[in-house]
Amino acid sequence: MGRTGNCYDNARMESFFATLKKELIYELPLSKLTRDQVRKKIFAWIELYYNTERRNTANEKNMPPLKKRAMSQALAAA
Repeated sequence: MGRTGNCYDNARMESFFATLKKELIYELPLSKLTRDQVRKKIFAWIELYYNTERRNTANEKNMPPLKKRAMSQALAAA
């Protein structure tokens, strides 16, 4: 964490939560689901879609985080 008043401290997490809300939370019928069902849907969205399928514009090849990490590790091992 940076100094007090540094607006860039939480920028990545703020961006992630904004994406989560736009792509999942606002689309769910929350009044009809239990808390446990919502937790499972959020977990599935993060682990099955966000980390493995969704394109990420923060890296140079627009790859999902897990695929980018695997590629980086393969290049480092070579």
